Amino acid sequence: MESDSEGQQHVTSAREALDTIANDRERVGKRMRAETWWGAPAQGFGVALLVAGPAAGFQWAWLLFLSSTWVFVGVEVYFRRRSGLKISRPAGPRGLALLVGFTLLILVSLGMSAVLALMGLRGWVLVVAAIAGILAWLGVIAYDRIYASEVRRAK
Repeated sequence: MESDSEGQQHVTSAREALDTIANDRERVGKRMRAETWWGAPAQGFGVALLVAGPAAGFQWAWLLFLSSTWVFVGVEVYFRRRSGLKISRPAGPRGLALLVGFTLLILVSLGMSAVLALMGLRGWVLVVAAIAGILAWLGVIAYDRIYASEVRRAK
């Protein structure tokens, strides 16, 4: 039969494990938000480059698309190096909803940009690109906060 002291050790070690997990979640949340100051504007710039592509003319749009891809890949690589985190999916439903909205923002903005470029309104393409870039910047800030919150509260 098990003694009371052995049962007490299991409870203590379980509490210690739960406390360790809670501390790890807190650290991940802090790391995620610590990188927002540079990651959000960089990703906003990448979205602006992507959306501005048609303003360069369809024969040169690929160059801006390629540049935006380099920005996104560079942000991811640099984020992983600085933070030590490898984020592969949203931490919860609010983050997933924001990513879906973010994707729709890019697709709608890119569609508007292409239509405006076809109409010869390249100046308006740049306006749409700037708005999309700013919204993406703000969206990344919101995503980082939501991600940190969802990691801290995960059960």
